[in-house]
Amino acid sequence: MVLMIPSLSTDTLSIELTIKEAFVLGSGVKYAADPKISKEARRKVLRSLEQKLFPATSNTIDYHTLDV
Repeated sequence: MVLMIPSLSTDTLSIELTIKEAFVLGSGVKYAADPKISKEARRKVLRSLEQKLFPATSNTIDYHTLDV
């Protein structure tokens, strides 16, 4: 399945990373002093992407339309 959203090429995404997180993501090296830092940086990026692609309003369910 391919998700086609035409405005993705022009949309921007702002993510607040620490210097260490940006270094780890940008260089691809593992940071030996804190191995969890790359995992946390990736999590921040994925969380921001999910919020951009799937806004909270699309997650709501109209319960009155359900046949329960």
